[in-house]
Amino acid sequence: MAIRILCADDDQPVQKLVSMHLRLQGFEVKTAANGEEAVSLLENEPFDLILLDIEMPKMDGVEVLSYIKIRNIKIRPIMLTGADDVHLLGECARWGAFDYLPKPYNFHELMDSIERVLAEGVHNG
Repeated sequence: MAIRILCADDDQPVQKLVSMHLRLQGFEVKTAANGEEAVSLLENEPFDLILLDIEMPKMDGVEVLSYIKIRNIKIRPIMLTGADDVHLLGECARWGAFDYLPKPYNFHELMDSIERVLAEGVHNG
């Protein structure tokens, strides 16, 4: 069974490129354009990993991350951010983020992060 990844990012060109690349690597990928869409998908489908943009409309990545933690959803979050805010990254770590990638990132960095997070096993909240 393929690893299922949810890619939540409001930047559509980035979202399309990332999801295409991940599918070529053998992952099953769904996308969400904002935090509300991500939560809706998380409520209805199981995923192994989420690529979660911090700055999104309607519901930001930190809010989605807190939703995941409070509901004890078994998923491994990787945060994506254009901001270099140590406080924000610390908050993400407290809410259970496994890793974060500063934007812009390349596919090699993304794959390294995904492989590292998947190797860590299931997050137990």
